[in-house]
Amino acid sequence: MENIKRILLVEDEFIIAKDIKITLEKYAKIKVDTAKNFKQAYELFSVNDYQLLLTDINLNEEKDGIDVASQLKEIKSIPVVFLTAYSDQDIINKAKKVLPFAYLLKPFDEVQLKVTIDLAMLNYKKEVEGIEEVARYSEQIEELTKREKQVLIVLASGKTAKETGDNLNISAHTVEVHKKNIKKKLHMNTMSELINFALSSKLYEVS
Repeated sequence: MENIKRILLVEDEFIIAKDIKITLEKYAKIKVDTAKNFKQAYELFSVNDYQLLLTDINLNEEKDGIDVASQLKEIKSIPVVFLTAYSDQDIINKAKKVLPFAYLLKPFDEVQLKVTIDLAMLNYKKEVEGIEEVARYSEQIEELTKREKQVLIVLASGKTAKETGDNLNISAHTVEVHKKNIKKKLHMNTMSELINFALSSKLYEVS
């Protein structure tokens, strides 16, 4: 059961829900749980770890699919794909507030369904990784003093220690001392690592 991608499908039409479940579970490492309303969806979502929420917008009850997605995302952040037979702009505008990763207009075929699901999960994974990377860089940047940040920015632009010193009105020796301390704080050994960090973390934007 390792690396199984679990999807919560909220669909009040039994035949459609069954077809979607069968279609997706034909692919390896995908398991689909189905719910026909908010109550069932909430109960399943509360006790399982899902990688995607796939929900019909029209559920023929007080809470529609948009409400379901909005409330479940308060429990845990998750990529959402909406299913709908309508392309009404008012509905789309309401759905946008949930920040879905995609919409699938009924009727859709097997390929459209699978590709949409794959892209939604992939893009969500990249988004999460991006947020984590920013947080990691922020923590590392906080370790540096203002002067160390200045030294690293100038060095990363390709300047030598002497040129960096001239730019910041400090000696080349002081630049080397700062560089040594920066490497120690960031757990890096080479200048190329420092340059890559400065560029990837967009240090020049936060200093």
